[in-house]
Amino acid sequence: MRVSTGIPGLDNLIEGGFEEGSVNLISGKTGTGKSIFSAQFIHNGVKEFNEKGLYITTGDTIKNIKKQAAKFGWDLDALEKEGNLKVLHVEPYDVEKLMENISLSKGVNEAKRVVIDSISMFELYMQNPYKIRKSLFSMLQKFKDLGKTVLVVAEVQEDSKNLSRFGVVEFMVDSVILLQYLGIAKCKRSLNIRKMRMTNHSSDIHPFEIGPKGIELLEI
Repeated sequence: MRVSTGIPGLDNLIEGGFEEGSVNLISGKTGTGKSIFSAQFIHNGVKEFNEKGLYITTGDTIKNIKKQAAKFGWDLDALEKEGNLKVLHVEPYDVEKLMENISLSKGVNEAKRVVIDSISMFELYMQNPYKIRKSLFSMLQKFKDLGKTVLVVAEVQEDSKNLSRFGVVEFMVDSVILLQYLGIAKCKRSLNIRKMRMTNHSSDIHPFEIGPKGIELLEI
């Protein structure tokens, strides 16, 4: 079964959406649209497919997440009041404690879609690559065992060729979508599906725009 991304033009490139119960990495440098992609995934999941969501932010405040979403007409406050969304701010110090807290939070078990924005904050607090791999694998596997379709956000450093801060997370997920920003190009932003297991996906570079309703892929 496929879970729609909520991004116009993207589902057609990945056989209808993400694989249900998969973990998917949205990667990119600063200003590429990662948080917009994430909020769009969660909001459209509720509004268009009646799938409840959980949005976990590790860096930005809940207030800022909701403020940015509101610019695109996505009222996350209303979704929370309706019981269709839970927005949590967590401190990325201890992954094991995080999962314990999340499992106790009201509304989490009902969520079909989960966003972790961003997983890079966990990497910052765990300098040892082995510890990063072990802890993050345990957390992501827990979400998979619960049947959630997960979107994890990773910020790439400007001078890095990795797909996450330490080049670890991309090997633990089912798919990787890379967002890029090229200020000198006619279409300044583009998207590339770097991998997606069990999916016949496009390998082209697809330009996209961030408009009044969020991200929308352009025809090429």
